[in-house]
Amino acid sequence: MITEIATITISEGDEAAFEANMREGGGLAALAACAGVLGVRFGQGIENRSHFTFVVDWESMDSHASARDSESFKNFRAAFGPYGIGGTMEHFDLR
Repeated sequence: MITEIATITISEGDEAAFEANMREGGGLAALAACAGVLGVRFGQGIENRSHFTFVVDWESMDSHASARDSESFKNFRAAFGPYGIGGTMEHFDLR
């Protein structure tokens, strides 16, 4: 298992719309539906409300790479809309 931690910066003023797109608009459900996903956590920054973090547990790096071409992952990315203006992503082995 690998854990992906992605922190996304959202345009100021768009935080509520982005969060709604993820939670109610199907973004998180689409990510969770990707083959190889074992679990998804999502939240908003405390110190910087324009930062959101996704913590995704994947079966393997191979399953993560394969999921990027899936319809579910494309739907997840589409839910970002015009909101994301930057971010970082790293993968960890959290044994």
